[in-house]
Amino acid sequence: MSASSETTVTSVSSLGNDVAVDQEKEERRYGCLGGNRYIVLVIGLFFLSFMLSSIICYNASYVSMVNLHSSPYWEDFIKSNKSIDEINWNDPALPLSQRRFAFDTAQKSLGFAAGFLGAIAAVVPMSRLTARFGCHKVMTLSGIFGTVLVLISPIVISWSFPVFLVLRVLQGITLANLFTTAGVVVNEWAAVNEKGLFISVLSAHVEMGAVFTMPVSGALATSAGWPWVFYLHGAILGALTILWAVYYRDRAVKHPFVQRKEWRKISFGKRLNQVGKGANDTPILKIVSSIVIWGVWIAVIGNFLVSQFSISYAPIYLRGVIGCTPTEAGLLTLIPMACLLVIKFSTGFFSDRIKSISDLTKMKMFNSCALLGSSIFFIILACSSPGRSKVLDVILLSIPMALLGFSSGGYSKCAVMVSGQYSPFVMSIVQIIACSSLMAGSFLVPALTPTDSFSEWQRVFMVYGAVLAITNTIFIVFARAEPAKWAQQKGDLTLAEAVMGCEQKPVESVTDPESGVSRNI
Repeated sequence: MSASSETTVTSVSSLGNDVAVDQEKEERRYGCLGGNRYIVLVIGLFFLSFMLSSIICYNASYVSMVNLHSSPYWEDFIKSNKSIDEINWNDPALPLSQRRFAFDTAQKSLGFAAGFLGAIAAVVPMSRLTARFGCHKVMTLSGIFGTVLVLISPIVISWSFPVFLVLRVLQGITLANLFTTAGVVVNEWAAVNEKGLFISVLSAHVEMGAVFTMPVSGALATSAGWPWVFYLHGAILGALTILWAVYYRDRAVKHPFVQRKEWRKISFGKRLNQVGKGANDTPILKIVSSIVIWGVWIAVIGNFLVSQFSISYAPIYLRGVIGCTPTEAGLLTLIPMACLLVIKFSTGFFSDRIKSISDLTKMKMFNSCALLGSSIFFIILACSSPGRSKVLDVILLSIPMALLGFSSGGYSKCAVMVSGQYSPFVMSIVQIIACSSLMAGSFLVPALTPTDSFSEWQRVFMVYGAVLAITNTIFIVFARAEPAKWAQQKGDLTLAEAVMGCEQKPVESVTDPESGVSRNI
């Protein structure tokens, strides 16, 4: 080969190296060091959390809204011989922050349950819309809708309670897609060896919302007035909706910041025929006839029946039985929720990395720690009369609530592992069951605790203990750790394999001027 030919090849090779270096620099600059999936994970967690918080902020501010002792009319009521119903606590002449409400048991239950009723009714339509238009568009519109509804809630509830119930049902529509969205994000953005982490983080949106809403709402309602609880949650949800709309993409490969190296990690091990599965491709009959999936759904009943206590009734119990102020009740509720989040995140992290125990054993172990452990401590709580030590009372209440964090390594992971690419559909049914359990708790607990005495709450705790033990037993019997037959895929290249195959093709060549032979670079 002549000197000129060697020079040509050398110069082209040098150019190729320069291009590779430039691409590497660009990936470092715009690829967020290969961590875009974690940014999506964090945004998804906070967005889903405040979608839920926009609903439960009413539950958190309820204590202040019905606290008639703080009304300007309380002293006049004490001096008069009138009954509570004869006083207009919601007098239009008062500022919104000073208005109070004398709700009866039916109104109390309906106010809590209406949002979950709306969510149950909207799960199937929202799942269809998500399958057709994608999570990005559907959840962006849900966030905008939810922001407007939570901002107008104080005015509506002061104007008409029946209209407020309609508003709560409409708010429930924004809840209908939370678990489906979590399933989609796990499928599209989690690497195969990171699914446990993604599941634990995204499923924590229930507790994350409560961790913020309960203490902040209690303090804000006491200091600035209960309407500001709704205004604050509306402002935060609006900001997170904008962040979701700008940064999230339905497909990781279409994200402008996801570079080739990160996309390989995300796509490794995922089959080509997994992509583009719509609602019509889902084997619904096979899924609903799977005893393993039914075991997961039954475990959801126990978990979320008790979660209703954590996000709605714990402050009421602390105030009515333990004797805490509304602010103290909100702050003390933070303790078990914070512990639950630590347990949930740790469970997701270690469930992916512990290799000495089989996946099935890990799922059964974590699920038993969550449901059976919580069952045992609720029974202990029911047998322990409060009053001897407020600190001990709060600890006993916190333990069963915190133990539910282990569920992220139990039924939640089982649902994704067994259903594979069809996990969004399975999670949509989880959404229906979760909301049904929350709605059932909205009627069950007020019916069992009309005066908020400890003897009444004993019955609630015994019901919780029994339901948790039964649902955990059913899950343990039928749990599996491998994909179901209808979720198994054979004979297809993975996405990463397909890309690597394409990359093996010559992308550029140089021709020797003397011999006329082309050489690949």
